[in-house]
Amino acid sequence: MDGLPPRRARKFLVVLAAAACAGACGRVDRQQYADAVRRLAAKAPSWVERTEYGKRIWSLEQKFYEQRNYLPAWIDGDDPTPRLDALLQALGDAELHGLEPSRYGVSGLVAERRKADEATIGTSFDHQRVPELDLRFTYAFLKHAGDLLGWARSPRDVDRTWLATPKKEDLVADLTTALDGNRVRETLDALAPAHPQYKGLQAALARYRKEGERAIAGTSGDPGNDMPVSWRLQQIRMNLERWRWVPRDLGERHILINVPAYQMQVIEGERPVLAMRVIVGKPDTPTPLFSDFMTYVVFSPYWNIPETILREETVPKLVNDPEYLVRNNIEVVRGAGKTEEVVDPSSIDWSDKGAAGGVRFRQIPGPDNALGLVKFIFPNHFNVYLHDTPGDALFNRERRTLSHGCIRIEKPVELAEYVLADQPQWTAERINTAMSARQEQSVTLKKVLPVHIGYWTAWVGADGQVGFTEDPYGLDRAQARLMAPGAASSATRAE
Repeated sequence: MDGLPPRRARKFLVVLAAAACAGACGRVDRQQYADAVRRLAAKAPSWVERTEYGKRIWSLEQKFYEQRNYLPAWIDGDDPTPRLDALLQALGDAELHGLEPSRYGVSGLVAERRKADEATIGTSFDHQRVPELDLRFTYAFLKHAGDLLGWARSPRDVDRTWLATPKKEDLVADLTTALDGNRVRETLDALAPAHPQYKGLQAALARYRKEGERAIAGTSGDPGNDMPVSWRLQQIRMNLERWRWVPRDLGERHILINVPAYQMQVIEGERPVLAMRVIVGKPDTPTPLFSDFMTYVVFSPYWNIPETILREETVPKLVNDPEYLVRNNIEVVRGAGKTEEVVDPSSIDWSDKGAAGGVRFRQIPGPDNALGLVKFIFPNHFNVYLHDTPGDALFNRERRTLSHGCIRIEKPVELAEYVLADQPQWTAERINTAMSARQEQSVTLKKVLPVHIGYWTAWVGADGQVGFTEDPYGLDRAQARLMAPGAASSATRAE
């Protein structure tokens, strides 16, 4: 050791001894940790969230380790693996999706990884801590994966009429495949939405974080640029989560309605082929948010007056004005199908609630019908649909929350021509004739058309700039409260 200082000489000897031991004794066998991993996996440790969501993730983790005979997944012997480094990098970049890295305990996990780098001999973890650390790494992966799938919260906690079908994904299989193919980052990224709006909002989030107040000057369609950057960042994060709630496959062709923007688009691939203004529900009768399939069109429709409108509006007017029904082309009908009959309204004592029972009201087809000349049906339990309107002037209003929940569309003829384009017999002339026939006629679509009704208050325009809409139903504030530290939802609330 001539020429080496005593301390460096001792360290050099330690390294030589370690190398000799590695050659003679072999690497640390992962199998030696199996019993300890099994014991730890038997019961949720303190760092697992005591929520329904946390319990769901932990259940997946138990299944994962059981399938691999409780062998560590991220640590090879006592050495970190490239897969672990890829995981930590992905977790550190969670903010790219509007998610907080602190949700996954990233700082603590990175600190443990750094300790391995600082080990006296090589790069290794304290073998006594390997079982617990491996479980923590797996929990972080599964929790982040669940977040990217939109599992962390339910939209129904924001509003009871906001429905989304929870995404089914075998995260245990995904994790196994990711580890086997050394594709941890790629697997996580693939769980996030691929929609152009999601990617555009990601870019907007990065720009807002980087540029701060300067980013506001670049927004488009913004009703109020005086909002602080912190709120704009929160809005973008909330809208990213809303995209995680919608179906991943919107359909090669689909209708997308953005309620707070009062806009509707017909999309083919990623390209809008038809766009129009819409009128949506009032704040006290909001348009529900959900996805379904358009199956048929009704020309010259009757308007069967809903019970709530009948009770709160129609009958009170009728009591004070016996000619109200005649003037508004409303029929009183009893029975259904073959037993259906139109009743003379003067034969009913409208002040007697019992006498009015068993009858229903409908407005006959025609240009003054509340549904206009055509409606588009995607059957749902809300009884919400798209329809024409005789009140075209209302589309010129900036704030268009005017309906009882259904969606009035600006271009009904164009939409009818589009949805019936694969039925050559339905020419533009025939469509116009059917709309003016004053006789109800239904036409079934050859192919169902997905309809998605969403609530996006941050939207990326064709120029790549993000614009913000108003929040007519107050759902931004409701979701912000749900996302606040300590808030619980049905997806996260513990039993």
